[in-house]
Amino acid sequence: MKVLVTGGTGFLGTALLPYLIKDRRVKTIYLLTRPSAKQTQAERIQSLIEKVFKPADRNLATQKIALAAGDLTLDNMGLDNETESLLLKECTHIMHIGASTDFGAPIEESRAINVEGTRKLLDFAVKSKNNGTLERFDYVSTAFVAGTKAGLVSENDLDRQQSFANAYEQSKFEAELLVREYMRELPVTVYRPSIVVGDSRNGFTPHFKVLYWPLQLLSKDILPFVPCKRNARLDIVPVDYVAASMYRIMMTPKSIGETFYLTAGKEKSVRIDELLRDAFSLTNIKRRPMIPVWLFKLLKGTWLRKLMDESIWRTCELASVYSAYLSGTDVVFDNTRSTEYLRKLGGKSAPHWRTYGREILKYCIESKWGRNLRLPEFEYRNPPVANF
Repeated sequence: MKVLVTGGTGFLGTALLPYLIKDRRVKTIYLLTRPSAKQTQAERIQSLIEKVFKPADRNLATQKIALAAGDLTLDNMGLDNETESLLLKECTHIMHIGASTDFGAPIEESRAINVEGTRKLLDFAVKSKNNGTLERFDYVSTAFVAGTKAGLVSENDLDRQQSFANAYEQSKFEAELLVREYMRELPVTVYRPSIVVGDSRNGFTPHFKVLYWPLQLLSKDILPFVPCKRNARLDIVPVDYVAASMYRIMMTPKSIGETFYLTAGKEKSVRIDELLRDAFSLTNIKRRPMIPVWLFKLLKGTWLRKLMDESIWRTCELASVYSAYLSGTDVVFDNTRSTEYLRKLGGKSAPHWRTYGREILKYCIESKWGRNLRLPEFEYRNPPVANF
């Protein structure tokens, strides 16, 4: 088994790599990465391995990982003829994780990577299958292709005539529609994680986006209130759960043609007021009132706006891409079937925020939002406790 991975140097990709490295069936892992003028390929591999793997696993990682210079936004994925021929000849599996997750990006920019980049990789996969090489194509979508239309949504639901909270959701929806078209001729499996946060064992995360960004704003003591719907629920899952689940599924041939929710689900989603109470009590974030989003919008449009510094309103504008999540959409991801499938594979259901939220918040404060790690990064990524 030789695997081509896009997004392999990112948040989820680096959480998946240790599983692939330790699996004896996996002989080579090709990471599609953009060429760098600052580092040679050998230097980039070495840097990645030192960050992700503990010393005992580094020799094995060095033997298995190779970089393939390419770019999903370019024609033919930016591959030169030699690299393309090598990948078409060798790669039996493709894991497509790479995506633009910028919630504030214009739709054209999101489509260029998330839709057209996926199309290029799917076309490459067709060539590989026609060569008799490809055995499966795993695609990481998002649970938020469900958009903002309320209701219970299953793995079989996609086009619900829904609207979207941002360009990221819309572009991933369009990309999954595209993937579904190619399922007629390719052995595809789709994964839909929800909001992915740090490692449940110690809170580690290499970036602070999505859920973290509003919390970071609160920690800077800029906002005098929190515009949100108190009882709105957030579906949150830790990255170690998502990576472990993806690994189990991708190594199961019978999962081809299926779509999986890697979500907390209705019973384990967390209320916003519960999450904020944890943030106020477990961190140095100052407690402040929660006000309804409708009231915030009303204040913004009247003379009362002048009662607060304009910098506060500018900050709120930056945070507006997350307003749909803070307002609540009443979308519920029905992960019953996916959870049962994982259970049969020896996996576990997603944990509730209550069991690991303290670790997530503790890491944010102790690391000063990632600026001051007390340990080498590989130790955070390989904590001495069991996971999923």
